[in-house]
Amino acid sequence: MQSMRILGIIPARGGSKGIPRKNLADVCGKPLIAYSIATGRQLLAGGTLARCIVSTDDYEIAERAKALGADVPFMRPAAAATDTAKALAYVLHALDALEPQDGVYDAVMLLQPTSPIRNSAVIAEAVARLAVSQ
Repeated sequence: MQSMRILGIIPARGGSKGIPRKNLADVCGKPLIAYSIATGRQLLAGGTLARCIVSTDDYEIAERAKALGADVPFMRPAAAATDTAKALAYVLHALDALEPQDGVYDAVMLLQPTSPIRNSAVIAEAVARLAVSQ
């Protein structure tokens, strides 16, 4: 069991200039976001993550993510979902929103939908090494 409490965040805003609706785009028969949700669920099941959520400003993405088994506890504010918004904005929003019920997390892991090919075992090993070094 992990000694660090890590929050996984899958950032999936609705707007995209390059590929419209990219987080819902079909990639090998699944929406792009499905791959990050699957990784998050594997990391939760293995105890690497304490919680994994989808942070989105888009109701369609939220509903599809929920249908895929994701935790979507809130909608991301518009100010944290612009083309120029920094990741720190949605990370801080998530931490602030979750702290009253979850307490404080030791770390945050971003599972970007635009990087769908991951090895959960390698991620878990990296987190284990990080925990040992603390």
